[in-house]
Amino acid sequence: MKFSFKFLFLFISFSIFSGNAFSLPTLFIVYRDFDHKGDENQAKGVIHAFTQHVKDVTIEEFNLGKEAELQAFIKEHAKKYSQKPILLAVGEKTVDSLSQITPIAEAITIHLCHMITKDHKKLLGKINFMALPIHALKFAELDFETNTTPGLQTKLISTIGVSHNRQSDVVEEVYQREKARIPNKKAYFGVILAGDAPTPKGMFKLFTEANAQELANYVAHHLEDRHLLIINGPRTGKYKVISSEKPAEDKAAYSKEEIEELKTSHRNGQIDYVTQAFLGALQKRSVSGNQMTLFDFQIGSPNHDMDLVLGVLRTTSSEILVPGESTSAISEAIDVLPQNKVTVYHNTAMNDVHSAHIESELSNGRIHYLNEGFKAVPQAELTSKNPQESQKISAAETIAKVLKNELTKGIVQLPKE
Repeated sequence: MKFSFKFLFLFISFSIFSGNAFSLPTLFIVYRDFDHKGDENQAKGVIHAFTQHVKDVTIEEFNLGKEAELQAFIKEHAKKYSQKPILLAVGEKTVDSLSQITPIAEAITIHLCHMITKDHKKLLGKINFMALPIHALKFAELDFETNTTPGLQTKLISTIGVSHNRQSDVVEEVYQREKARIPNKKAYFGVILAGDAPTPKGMFKLFTEANAQELANYVAHHLEDRHLLIINGPRTGKYKVISSEKPAEDKAAYSKEEIEELKTSHRNGQIDYVTQAFLGALQKRSVSGNQMTLFDFQIGSPNHDMDLVLGVLRTTSSEILVPGESTSAISEAIDVLPQNKVTVYHNTAMNDVHSAHIESELSNGRIHYLNEGFKAVPQAELTSKNPQESQKISAAETIAKVLKNELTKGIVQLPKE
């Protein structure tokens, strides 16, 4: 009888994590800034990865500024259910506010972010997990031995690259649905144009016309008989230098007063000035219009251009050039394309944090890299002398596995003798 009871308990516990009719839904409570699309994609990526292990999931979302409602919801949930929900807070804007309402004993708490802010220290000893890309840890000291709450010590989940919601099955589906938009060629070569980016100190670095022309020269030289697929984004040609002692092509950062946002870029069908410089340089190198396709980003016009391009590159096992300042694009390309098909290029919008990310990817052999001047880093230098264990799965999957194991610990256990 004793054996039968244990067997029944294990069966029920297994059922919870196998997604069958006996399972209790796992509740994700997402706390984020609703105005930040990137934070939404981070959360969606983790939850999607989690559902590969646990099928029955429900989601509730709370916007920044709704902390009182969030706390009340968790307390009410605890009165009805013994299984703890997962409170997934996302983005730099929620760091300080989360520290003010934690610890929360009734939930498994985790904060997910691409970067470390001055307020991250406030979360130590107040939440269960802090998920950060390993390259961000180079720029801040966080003592994970800190224990401000009895019995609670914050654990670090470090990842190579960042969480995102770009999925392999989706890019393939979009390609099959919209492949008529892609010229039918034997081989392809993708390139994502860089964009202007802020620095940790609040300055701005620009992807300049001169740098775009250098990129075009490299692409033209290596295009061969492949069809070129070009993607730009909202940050490409977003700003222009208006008042500075520094020339526009200088790699130095600019203050807000030295630049202006171009309100015509990516609107009403207009192509931004940096993309135009890139296209002009290609034409000078005798790359004709029928050898390339531009997927021009337009604000307010929803599209699946990135999914479509990644879909054709994945299907044909083609390569892509990704800008070094786009941490998300690098992670997305690595996670959905075949191995060794992603080359990252240095550009004038990069800062030290971007360089650190590239170093972490290089040390684990996940990318090829073009340094300044578009000089390829020799393959022998791609792996550091002391690389960490290579991450074979995405950042979102790494985080999801930890959460699944944490949830399992609280349920799959034999009754006491």
